[in-house]
Amino acid sequence: MSEKILEINGLSIEYKTDLETVYAVNDISFFLNKGETLGLVGETGAGKTTTALGIMGLLPSRTGKITSGDILLEGKSILSQSEQAMQKIRGSKISMIFQDPMTALNPVLTIGSQIGEALELHNEEKLSKAEIEQKVEETLELVGIPKERKNEYPY
Repeated sequence: MSEKILEINGLSIEYKTDLETVYAVNDISFFLNKGETLGLVGETGAGKTTTALGIMGLLPSRTGKITSGDILLEGKSILSQSEQAMQKIRGSKISMIFQDPMTALNPVLTIGSQIGEALELHNEEKLSKAEIEQKVEETLELVGIPKERKNEYPY
């Protein structure tokens, strides 16, 4: 039997401003089993990014709001989690690759330092600095980027 790692039940998200209310996601449900890959496909404005931001707990706090539904990660609702708890979940259990490559990395920091920072923040294995550097190099090689480029800038 497959183990559900992510389950979205009746999720609705809206953006509310003084001028208008945008019903960005309307009662969607889906699940993802361990070992599976899931792709969300749709036109611009269909709610793909908003759904991902909702799952990550990264909706803009002043305008974005989950109005109904639930998000279960490994069987536990994440909607009631504190920001501190969500910071621990992000990067270790769930993560997001943003679609705009020009805003995905900070242009004034090296590629290696940015990958290393993520590894340091989620360092559950208690890796040493040298081990983190090695993992940065392995990560770059894994995606087809020569490890020698770790000291270069994204631009």
